[in-house]
Amino acid sequence: MCRAANSIFVSGLPWGFEVKVPQSYAGPVGRSRKLAISAWAKRGISRADGLPLPQTGSYGLIRPAGRSGPAFLVSRNFDALYSYNAAESYALAISHLSDRLNGKGAFKTGWPTDDPGLSRAQRKRLQRLLIVKGYYSGEADGRVGPQTTAAIKEAQRKAGLKPTGRPSARILKALDQS
Repeated sequence: MCRAANSIFVSGLPWGFEVKVPQSYAGPVGRSRKLAISAWAKRGISRADGLPLPQTGSYGLIRPAGRSGPAFLVSRNFDALYSYNAAESYALAISHLSDRLNGKGAFKTGWPTDDPGLSRAQRKRLQRLLIVKGYYSGEADGRVGPQTTAAIKEAQRKAGLKPTGRPSARILKALDQS
């Protein structure tokens, strides 16, 4: 084990891996909502590369691009990377880069391109708009947690958009124009 930014890397433990999630899935999402690997298997989650799930370990499910993008089960080693720079996109990029340097392939699921994600500055602007319009009472810090996600879903519903909770160009534009 080695220490990194107040978290501990565990040798031999993968950061995580891409998974397939059933269309009907309505369970927990979030890197901190870790469950035993057997619980994920019971929910119909499988590896995107066709390999078997690990035999043991606790993982959290992240869906950085929403339901239409790739999904990942992430371990505490992912959390150690996240603690260095509190952005899932950063931890995912570093994790994926390490896989690619070790000869592993690209993600299997493509990223949605019809509604681009937002930069940190744009996420702050989105949160400020959510505050002004009464959807959100948190801080405009650019971090998208459960409160921001719920506020985005409500704003999306009101704007006639599919309520994904994903911070995107479409909802930012809708709030800018309302």
